[in-house]
Amino acid sequence: MLFLWYINTHKIVRIRLRLQLMACTTLLLGALALVPALTVAQNCQCGYKDSNGNVWREAIISTFTQPEGALSAVQANWMISSYNNPQTAPATASIQYLSANVMQYNDALGLKASAYDNNGFVQSAEIATQRSDILYGTFRIRAQVPSVPGAVFGFFTYFSNSQEQDIEFLSAEPNYYQRVHYTNHPGQDPGATLDVTIPGADFTTFGNHRIDWLPSRTTYLYDGSGLTSTKQLTVNVPTTPSRLILNVWSNGDPGWSQGPPTSDAIATVQWVHLYFNSTSLSEAAFNSACTSAGRPASCSV
Repeated sequence: MLFLWYINTHKIVRIRLRLQLMACTTLLLGALALVPALTVAQNCQCGYKDSNGNVWREAIISTFTQPEGALSAVQANWMISSYNNPQTAPATASIQYLSANVMQYNDALGLKASAYDNNGFVQSAEIATQRSDILYGTFRIRAQVPSVPGAVFGFFTYFSNSQEQDIEFLSAEPNYYQRVHYTNHPGQDPGATLDVTIPGADFTTFGNHRIDWLPSRTTYLYDGSGLTSTKQLTVNVPTTPSRLILNVWSNGDPGWSQGPPTSDAIATVQWVHLYFNSTSLSEAAFNSACTSAGRPASCSV
């Protein structure tokens, strides 16, 4: 899978291209055919009930602090991006996603934008779920943001430039440790973006960040530093099955990432918990499996 990128105002815009379409489609459909059986075979046959009472049919639980190591957890459910991403002005450098920049780091997962060596590319990191059929859910990450100026750390759903919802942290901002950007794309539309400062927060310590994606709204939540914050967007809520993506990158754009970083900028991720519905497991099939299992209570998440 290849991603091409170009600059649109102060945002990076991603365009996904499919390579070897027939072969990839065959492999993907074969893999997805196994997903409902694998999910329902676990101990939550009647789904996952979140704190708002929503019941989600499936889950991906990635624990990057597991004894087997962070990369083992990545390989189970994620793809590691590896491609060059040319940039144009106002960017001052292009982006090169490298598998080596997705690494075991401090007993967790490290995503690194490397110190820029003026060779034209900032070496960066990105992982994306193997599944692209996720439609609505609650998506949670426990992470530390980079503290080296000049990098962007993102956690987001993505299908297209107009079907995307982001949590992004900009380490070049003076108050980067308590400032976060929430966006439902296209972000330039009125009411589609929130730039939020949480006084007293410290994103450089581990905290929980969350996207709740419902048909009518996207809710963005933070829980950390003894604080909680909840914000909501109802403009440009995506409606298309998507992937979940994590990345750390820079292109030197003075209006967004700034930088590039002069030393390694690393985000540290302890876990990602995704609870969701998909287009691969219908409500009818889910209800049938739940009934066959004796209708146990949904797992609380």
